[in-house]
Amino acid sequence: MSTMFPEYMIDLTHFSELRNLLKKYSVWAKKRLGQNFLVNKSVLEKIVETAEVHEGELIVEIGPGPGVLTQALLLAKAKVEAIEIDREILPVLREATRSYSKFLTIFEKHILDFDPPKEPYKIISNIPYHLTSPILRKFLSEVENRPSRIVLLVQKEVAEKICEKEGRDSHLSLMVKVFGVPEIIQIVRAESFFPVPKVDSAILKIELFSEPKISIPPKVFEEMLFRGFAEPRKKIRNVLMKKFLKTSDQIEEIFTKCNVSGDLRAQNLSIEDWENLAKVFFEEYIGQAVSNKQ
Repeated sequence: MSTMFPEYMIDLTHFSELRNLLKKYSVWAKKRLGQNFLVNKSVLEKIVETAEVHEGELIVEIGPGPGVLTQALLLAKAKVEAIEIDREILPVLREATRSYSKFLTIFEKHILDFDPPKEPYKIISNIPYHLTSPILRKFLSEVENRPSRIVLLVQKEVAEKICEKEGRDSHLSLMVKVFGVPEIIQIVRAESFFPVPKVDSAILKIELFSEPKISIPPKVFEEMLFRGFAEPRKKIRNVLMKKFLKTSDQIEEIFTKCNVSGDLRAQNLSIEDWENLAKVFFEEYIGQAVSNKQ
């Protein structure tokens, strides 16, 4: 992608071209939607390179905005399903991608209301920062057909939190690591966007496993994490005793059975620890879920 944009296509990484196109349709970036448009061509190239886009493969793009990443994905000969809730910016997106419109399908809806494709796909997006957790939760733990790879531009601190080393995990990092391997590819300075956000970003890649690392329903595992991380500074024994209304003796018996130290904090527990605890605390629910599948 040394010459990314052909002459007939508007180069939205040039601020003047982006501004003129937005002005033509009397639209601007909306703060309430978390719109910050990428205007750094080298970062754009890195995203597409990281995604390893192949001709004809399906890409889901969340919040395309004016279409700078959409253009790059279409030029890489992908089929793109773009989900955009901002009706006012759709004319901009359509003009920016009109040369490849037959390979682009636009869904005017919120991403959390979008049903993922039935066929294999990847998610490649510059997403609104405030939707990072809900988007990951949806496409990792809630849908049946998960993507094979996710490449997102997210807030730098969130990317670092997701990629935290074992022993310092968070609710979010554990949820991600159950489904794939997260990796920070590159830090992206705030000046790479228009308007300029207050924080730096990062290109985050998640390479998904063929199957999750847990044998229990994902929503049970997530509920276990939700309760366990309710008071992360407290010992896990005390947190779960309170959340599950157990006596001290009952809690000690559970932790002994699961071979987990009750003196640990939530961040110190491994995926296996959380799964073992969930199997005990949600034994009845898991049993019913298994019976319903049979």
